[in-house]
Amino acid sequence: MYKPKSSLNAKDFLEKLYYLFDGKIENLQTDNGSEFQGMFEKAVKELNLEHYFNRAKTPKDNPVNERFNRTLEEEFLQLGNFHLDPQIFNPKLGKWLEEFNFRRPHEALDYKTPIEFACGKSQLSKMYSSYTLCLKIREIMLK
Repeated sequence: MYKPKSSLNAKDFLEKLYYLFDGKIENLQTDNGSEFQGMFEKAVKELNLEHYFNRAKTPKDNPVNERFNRTLEEEFLQLGNFHLDPQIFNPKLGKWLEEFNFRRPHEALDYKTPIEFACGKSQLSKMYSSYTLCLKIREIMLK
C-alpha cells in the first residue's frame, strides 16, 4: 500500500516490478486512474513498455485480477486487517500474500501453491523468464 495514491508511487511500484521480473514485462494493463498518468506514463515510455487501459466499468477486461481482488477483500480486509498506516498494513499484507502464494494450496492449480505451480520443475525450463523470477523469490524468502 502506498500513501498517497500518485503517479510517483505508481512509478515506484512499476520500477520494483520491472526489477523483480528482470525487465521481462511485455505490456501493462491498468485502469484509467490519474496515478497511471504523469510520472508513471513517463516511466512506461522509458522502459519501452506497451500500456493498455481497461474499458470503464468492464471487469471482464481483467478477470484474474478482479477475482484476486475479491479474495483479498473477503479473506484479508473484511477480517479486520486494514490499517490506514502503510507501515502497519504492509507487513500484514506481506504475511497474507506469503501464505496465499507459498503455503496455501489452490484447487484451481490442482492443489498446488501458486509458487509450486509457477516454479515446478515440470512447469518451467531454465530458459523461461519465470524461472528467474522464482529464483529471486526463493532468495528473498530464504533471507
